[in-house]
Amino acid sequence: MRRIRFTSLVEYNERMTVRTGLSSGKMCSRKDPSLNPTMQRSNWMRPNVCKSRLIAVIVVSLLLVPSVQGAETEPVYQNGVVAADHPLASAAGVEMLKQGGNVIDAAVATSFALSVVRPSSCGIGGGGFLVFYDAKQQKSFAYDYREMAPSKSHPDMFVDALANDNTVPFPSQNGGLAVGVPGTVAGLLTVHELYGKLDRKTVLAPAIRYARDGVEVDEHMRSIQKTMLGRFEENPTWKIRFRSLYDLYLNKGKLWGNDSRFYSPQLTILQRIADDGLEGFYSGESADQLAQTVQLAGGIVTADDLGKYTPKLREPVRGEFGESQIHTMPPPSSGGIALLETLNILTAAAKLTDTELGSVEHNSPEYLQLLTESMKHAYADRAAYLGDPDFTHVPTATLTSSAYAAELARRISPKQTYPPSHYGRFWLRDDAGTSHFSVMDAEGNAVACTETVNTYFGSMVVDPALGVVFNNEMDDFTAIPGKPNAFGLIQSEFNSPEPGKRPLSSMSPTILVRDGKATLALGASGGPRIISTTLQVMLNVENFGLAPMAAVRQPRIHHQWLPDVLYAEGPLMEKIQVSMKERGHVVERRSALAICQVAQRTKDGLRAASDPRKHGQAAGY
Repeated sequence: MRRIRFTSLVEYNERMTVRTGLSSGKMCSRKDPSLNPTMQRSNWMRPNVCKSRLIAVIVVSLLLVPSVQGAETEPVYQNGVVAADHPLASAAGVEMLKQGGNVIDAAVATSFALSVVRPSSCGIGGGGFLVFYDAKQQKSFAYDYREMAPSKSHPDMFVDALANDNTVPFPSQNGGLAVGVPGTVAGLLTVHELYGKLDRKTVLAPAIRYARDGVEVDEHMRSIQKTMLGRFEENPTWKIRFRSLYDLYLNKGKLWGNDSRFYSPQLTILQRIADDGLEGFYSGESADQLAQTVQLAGGIVTADDLGKYTPKLREPVRGEFGESQIHTMPPPSSGGIALLETLNILTAAAKLTDTELGSVEHNSPEYLQLLTESMKHAYADRAAYLGDPDFTHVPTATLTSSAYAAELARRISPKQTYPPSHYGRFWLRDDAGTSHFSVMDAEGNAVACTETVNTYFGSMVVDPALGVVFNNEMDDFTAIPGKPNAFGLIQSEFNSPEPGKRPLSSMSPTILVRDGKATLALGASGGPRIISTTLQVMLNVENFGLAPMAAVRQPRIHHQWLPDVLYAEGPLMEKIQVSMKERGHVVERRSALAICQVAQRTKDGLRAASDPRKHGQAAGY
């Protein structure tokens, strides 16, 4: 039987063995992590800063936004909660907790279930990031199972593809060349072998059951089907190129009704994974079949690429937020660094803010101006410096330092915005698809996990026999130098495709810890909007005292530096449009920006919220 191979884990196992408090007798290794000595701690809400003017803003806002808003409608659980963007996925996780499993068992079951019930967003043909906090060890772990560039990749692969055939205008976004080597199955089985209590077949049982028995088609699935069928009508050749997607996931073009059921074609491959573990996906008949499908679609993934895929253990990025410690994902995720950099800029700006802002309201133009300008700096640095740390130096310590944040904060004006060249990157000289879920138990253990196939149905390449929806994660590299990707992001040469490299991501799974126990686990889906959404929901909970569902329901903004546009959800658009335009912003309305799932532990128990924008529903017991 093929054993799980660990990159950055095997050597580490030989040095030190520690029994995890969740592993039920299994042994795993963990080098005692130490905080980066160059990482500057955030001063947000510390006593010496609480007197600052920006904190006065927050205090006044607390009086304006009820701290218990929505609490009376949110159930409180005593044992465990799971918040996913489909009710059955949340239920799968809680099912594991009720059977005596831990948060890792719940997370793995939730993820495999999502592959069945949210195939347009995530699944076994994609990849992701998982942050796990173990309350007994009081340690956090970050697992990177992001997709990897195939062995035949090179920086000019998409430029060459366009030169050879310009009839396929977006080779990094759809078709076989867009497919990166999937990592989800390897990542999930890795963390499960290290920390899980239940056996593999048990944690895959809900996903297999949903695939076999079918699931009710919900409003989100109907909406995605209509969107995709519209795109097929605009691109007549797609019914031939992407026939398996059309037949297996879009009901052969027939619109689903209110009583329709969806039977996932992933049943066979899920059963193989349950029976054979990694071998059921990454080797033998399955690997040959999957590689052949990608190659027939014009891709370069080989069975050997699949067989060599290895997840990575990475050191979490850590910081402070009030009385809590933040544990979030490091590169190749940009989310953790951008999140901490933005919070640090807000902290630094607190020392410089005019006292006239002391009466600002939550989600007022004054508050959102400061938030927007801080985010623009962080997104500018994301574009300039971030990539796979195995291939390029990422200046994490500098980007997350309070000294750098203070320099950037001096460039923020409460009354105007500036051209893109003003932001980030010049002082320093050194996710559409996607799904997030959060798991937490009463002991203070937590998992925040974000997974994706990138855009809706990824590359749109689907294996006809196994139903695997292949990602288009190669578009998250700098596919065409100087050109934006599918989410409008400009990327640097540090993020160019190379064999074995992992593309830059915005995924931001984050856990907040207080007194040695996890108190908040959250993250989001929606491309680069992930970072801004995670940030705003965190502020809603931690600073404005909102319960999880109330925090998630709040309308949001997004600015990613380029394009130089401030996006606002409808309810906020009416409130801020005039005043933000007066500051120089180009403001555009969006019906919805990103999707957030939250789990929270308080003195009275556990709460969880799944974003209503995607018709999710949390569960607990």
